[in-house]
Amino acid sequence: MADANHPGKRYTVAEILAMLQDSETVADITVVPESEMHAHDTDCDSDQSDDEATGDHNRLPSRILKGEGFLPNSDMQLPNPPDDDPGCSSSVSQTETRKVSGTNEKVTSQIVGPMLHKTKNQDRKFKKIKIAAKAPAQANKKYQIPRYVPKEHDPGFTSDDPVDIFLAFYPKSLRDVTLEMSNLYAEQKGKTLNLTEDELLTFYGILLISGYNTVPRRRLLWSDDCDVSNNAVKDAMRRNRFDEIMSSVHLVDNMKITADPFFKVRPLFKHLNDINNAIPIAEHVAVDEMMIEYFGRHGCKQFIRGKPIRFGYKIWSLASSSGFVHQMAPYVGSHTHLVETGLGQGPSVVLGLAEKAEVPPGVKFYHDNLFTTLSLVDEMTLRGYGSCGTMRQTQLHNVPFTAPQTFKKTPRGDAEYLVEAEKLIVRWNDNSVVTVVSNMEREFTETEAKRWNKQKRTMDKVRQPKCIQDYNTHMGGVDLHDQFVSRYRVNIRSKKWWWPCFSWALNSAMVNSWCYYRSWKSGEKDLLSFQRLVAQTLLLRHGTKPSRQGRRSSMAVAITDATRFDNLNHWPCNTGSRYKRCKNCGGRTSFACGKCDVPLHVECFKKYHTE
Repeated sequence: MADANHPGKRYTVAEILAMLQDSETVADITVVPESEMHAHDTDCDSDQSDDEATGDHNRLPSRILKGEGFLPNSDMQLPNPPDDDPGCSSSVSQTETRKVSGTNEKVTSQIVGPMLHKTKNQDRKFKKIKIAAKAPAQANKKYQIPRYVPKEHDPGFTSDDPVDIFLAFYPKSLRDVTLEMSNLYAEQKGKTLNLTEDELLTFYGILLISGYNTVPRRRLLWSDDCDVSNNAVKDAMRRNRFDEIMSSVHLVDNMKITADPFFKVRPLFKHLNDINNAIPIAEHVAVDEMMIEYFGRHGCKQFIRGKPIRFGYKIWSLASSSGFVHQMAPYVGSHTHLVETGLGQGPSVVLGLAEKAEVPPGVKFYHDNLFTTLSLVDEMTLRGYGSCGTMRQTQLHNVPFTAPQTFKKTPRGDAEYLVEAEKLIVRWNDNSVVTVVSNMEREFTETEAKRWNKQKRTMDKVRQPKCIQDYNTHMGGVDLHDQFVSRYRVNIRSKKWWWPCFSWALNSAMVNSWCYYRSWKSGEKDLLSFQRLVAQTLLLRHGTKPSRQGRRSSMAVAITDATRFDNLNHWPCNTGSRYKRCKNCGGRTSFACGKCDVPLHVECFKKYHTE
């Protein structure tokens, strides 16, 4: 549509906004979107009304920016656009000749909304080129993530003793619930359990020992056979008592069941989250998923291809870079206890974990492409959080990046980026094409990274965007916690579907207490030493040694008989010690078989080894 101030020329809305950007005058612009210019020539109705374009003029959709516009007020004067101003060009593409590493190249960039920039990586010689063009949406360089101020440390965590730290992270409130509900369940089944706190702590200690001292069957821990016996376990609790506790241990009242599929283990996550929230949240945290291994049948069992644990229960987690988990929530479909934001599942998980953990402003979140969307980054900006994550191609919408298949053919280290409002979107070519969005940087910066060159068989230096380097540094907290849990996982199993969650929670509390011990108490013990110290101390402090020894196993009897009748090197010898009872006749004797180490009279020696 021709304008009275510039007859014969047509202007798009984007061009009018660019020409008026330095003016302080308030102007009304009549917009004819490109998709509705010829609507009067058809018999269809348009559902794209002008109401959709209300709000910030810097966030208008592309169909409005490409449409024609004019100023109804004829007194309003438009400045004459300079001929060399690319921001007022009527073309949507621009070609610029630039010099990169001594070569002249022509690079074409599509201007759709924000300006797209491309960079080249050539043998450590790098020059960043910016296209000098005005874009409809400019970066807000004045915007800053609020300063990170951690909350005060909880004075309740004062002890340096590893056992006290572990019992703080597996809190007394949870242990009291386990005691009450276990005794109630046994009573409902017509049994008398009378479980005490000392027995429960001994029960926990035996479970922890099974994580690093594994046997094929748990009953072998109480065996007298020298190859599998464990004196620490045998001297702390009877085997039959352990079986009674394990068959009755419970966390909820079965008479008050609900529709929640994870009804039986909700107290675990509630009490653990409450105590984890008492620890100040680190400046950099990661959001990811963990898996609890389970191969049985359950409606909430998940399968994730490529994970170390492919089958099991999925746990949404918020963790620091050290591996300390601040908040976790099991995924149970519609019964997942996280807020619904309307932005999709991924953003709802990130925002829900942040709300439950009471994350203060200024904390920087890192998340993978399962969670990241542009709307999530905008919402995190409004809440004062930093946000950085990889993105899937389907979430980029109209971002004018080169197609991944084409960009993959460029040299390793090449990057293209786009700045829009408070977001920086970067695409980088590494072993594969990586796309990252961040609201923590206003300008594109790069660092150096080392990559293996297969052809030269050497390490090459390539340029790496700083936002990707930060992502790689701080993203692995959840995976680190998952790795620590899997090292010395409780090896005693049960057929109950919720038992994997129960044993996993014990290991998770152990890892969190060790991370706290290492970070806040400057402890030097590794995880194995820490877990061994906790398990052995629990057995020594709270275990009760049996008054008499149990009967020998059939395996021990069979081994003894095989040695007894082999007719090899059996000789009587005087032990020189006090008298003992003869194994054959029961009389007193100081003689014994040197090989069998059995008290025997000389007269009974032959009869014992032949009959």
